[in-house]
Amino acid sequence: MTYWDQDAGREEDDGDRSDAPDGASIYVNGSYIKVDVGSSFIDGMKSTARDAGLGKFRVLVDGAEIEPENAPEVFSEGMGVEIRPYDVAGV
Repeated sequence: MTYWDQDAGREEDDGDRSDAPDGASIYVNGSYIKVDVGSSFIDGMKSTARDAGLGKFRVLVDGAEIEPENAPEVFSEGMGVEIRPYDVAGV
């Protein structure tokens, strides 16, 4: 499994986003962060993860984990994104 980190280029989720803000949002550390539709996806991921204190992280878009090289260019309307810490077993 590949992880994202601050140098990135481009599981389970019940899909309940009833408390998510309108537009596009990033769910991290138990809170939703509203992002502008049309803004850079990669820049948004990096800055939000950095603000959350995450150096390595996983990204899920609408419940499916994505690799950095498969990231969309921009956030789209209704896009639900989640950032999860990347856990390394045994470390």
